[in-house]
Amino acid sequence: MNVPADNVKIQTTLRQLEQPMCLFGEGPAERRKRLQNLISSLSDNEIAKILRKNEEDNEKVEDTKQIKAKK
Repeated sequence: MNVPADNVKIQTTLRQLEQPMCLFGEGPAERRKRLQNLISSLSDNEIAKILRKNEEDNEKVEDTKQIKAKK
């Protein structure tokens, strides 16, 4: 997985990997380095597993919203 250069994409990727978007006093360069270290410490399978879990959780939330909207 490549590390994006755009700060917003870095923050989004960190959230998708269940990490804080920003640590106290952290700038864009430090945030990018943290993401790079995280990605290098995880295997591709681990990253895919986390992303799949997040997609499933999002689908459950959407299903719940649809059920509530029908009531």
